Amino acid sequence: MFGMQDPSQTLHQIERYMQEGRLELSEVMATQFCDMMLGRKKREPQDQIFLLKGLRLMCDIYLMRGKADQSMATIKRMHGERKSLVKVLQKHAPQMLDSMQPEHEDHLRAGRLWAAAGKGRKAAKAFSVCEKLVPGHLAAARAAVEALPNKGHAERLLRAIAAAGDVIQANGAFQLDPPGSPPVSLHDVLTTLHNGVSTIPSYADKFQAERARLEAQQAAIIAGEQAANARLQTALDSLQPKHDYYQYG
Repeated sequence: MFGMQDPSQTLHQIERYMQEGRLELSEVMATQFCDMMLGRKKREPQDQIFLLKGLRLMCDIYLMRGKADQSMATIKRMHGERKSLVKVLQKHAPQMLDSMQPEHEDHLRAGRLWAAAGKGRKAAKAFSVCEKLVPGHLAAARAAVEALPNKGHAERLLRAIAAAGDVIQANGAFQLDPPGSPPVSLHDVLTTLHNGVSTIPSYADKFQAERARLEAQQAAIIAGEQAANARLQTALDSLQPKHDYYQYG
């Protein structure tokens, strides 16, 4: 089966095929890999880590291939095997718990699949868990407004945008970088605010004002009137000496 004697190498190969757009082959490999790992009834901690990674890749492939409606069992298995992994590590390798992928990322992954499958309420629940695990989770707040536009999700999005701080430019791309959760493309945030004007009319004015504020920050960075990363610049400035002590010599 595609040389699956080395699980780590197999996972890297699946990821490489995904990056190359060979999604059908990626799905076949990921399916066979997960079946193989699930067939191991007595799994070592490392086996459990490989299995969970494989299930995450399966979820990502389903989303990329537009097959979210087929992902339900994999989502549930992913959550279940994560819980099993936590128990295994607590017993055999507690020092590895801190190196696990954050739980909120799995709920965000699941929420995106539920949303793509048209399961708005299940998606909203998953995004809500992200918010509870990481307050101000911008990616989840944005996805929640897209999946199930309502007042509560609108408020959460506005709070998350505010908590994310100023627009930054990283590697040539504009984004918002909230503490503790993944950065989000500025374009995606602006698109969600634009869509929200019509899907949540009662928040049209607030969304338009927020969109204008973010666009103004982007323009200021382009014009050189604002630091490309204001948070980093502030941190660097704080390291500069407040006085030139040599002037007193």
